[in-house]
Amino acid sequence: MRNKIDKSIRVFEENFKIAKSSFALNSSNEACGCASALIGRNEAVSKEQLMEAKRLVKNNTGIFSTIGRGNASQALMATIAVEADPQYAFERINAIYKMLDKRFINSDYLVLSAIMIYKNTTPGEYEHMTARTRHIYELIRKDHPMITGREDIVNCTLMALSGIDLEVLRERCEEYFIALKKYYRNKNKIQYIACMMSIFDGDITESAAGAKNIQNHLKSLGITYDPPALPIIGAITVIVDKNDLDLVCREIRDVSDRLHKIHGMGALGAGKKFRNMIAAAIVMDAYAASSSKLVGSSVSAAIVSAIIAAETAAICAVAAASVAASSASN
Repeated sequence: MRNKIDKSIRVFEENFKIAKSSFALNSSNEACGCASALIGRNEAVSKEQLMEAKRLVKNNTGIFSTIGRGNASQALMATIAVEADPQYAFERINAIYKMLDKRFINSDYLVLSAIMIYKNTTPGEYEHMTARTRHIYELIRKDHPMITGREDIVNCTLMALSGIDLEVLRERCEEYFIALKKYYRNKNKIQYIACMMSIFDGDITESAAGAKNIQNHLKSLGITYDPPALPIIGAITVIVDKNDLDLVCREIRDVSDRLHKIHGMGALGAGKKFRNMIAAAIVMDAYAASSSKLVGSSVSAAIVSAIIAAETAAICAVAAASVAASSASN
């Protein structure tokens, strides 16, 4: 796991620097979103690849296009830049995005959802998966109409990708919601975690307590997460063996410290919020790559892949929100 983490940090640093230099006036937050979309790869994207992807997207979208000009567009560009056929990849993601756009109010979250579906399904499944995403979203919104919004789309996509019956997912999500209320007051926080954990069929009461214990342990190590990033806590609870929890939490702390040394990732750049999210994604990707850690787990490799995609999408979503907030204040 250590070798994988070391390599992932080196690759992230390269991708972060390339993203900073490839886009005019690119902030550290935007560069984080771009580089995070490539977590898990063993090689950095080249500036030429990223610039070609940028030209491709710009030439195939309108000036007011969310997918081409929105705050998640750099995650899209990074995703297609490393594909063997970037044009084909863009066409597929754009097709998924349009399917989602017919089912949801337009937002950057649809771009991130489209990327997740592209990475984890085949073209013949796109229509079905976008319909599943909308269906589980409606089921959750029916249970919690006041707190369910576009921020939940990424987690609903993860739930859809699980392949689990949607009514079963809704029931599990609600059971987790009730169990987590014992430990959290903010209902948005509860729903973020419950959606992630609903794809896991373990003991709900035990897992809810475990999620809070993990959050407390990370907090004791100086690692905290804002509400949109709390699915990371759920992911750790779902994937990591109990005997490995302390190791994983300490690795996240160590990786966050190492990321701090990268120019642009300090307090005046991306800051702790992004470092902690990226550190968790890097460590979880490395942990999942060790197949022996998942022996006997009820979580399939495909679901682990989708969970990692959801984590990186969360980073991109927070980056996009930060960019939007910054633009609004100027």
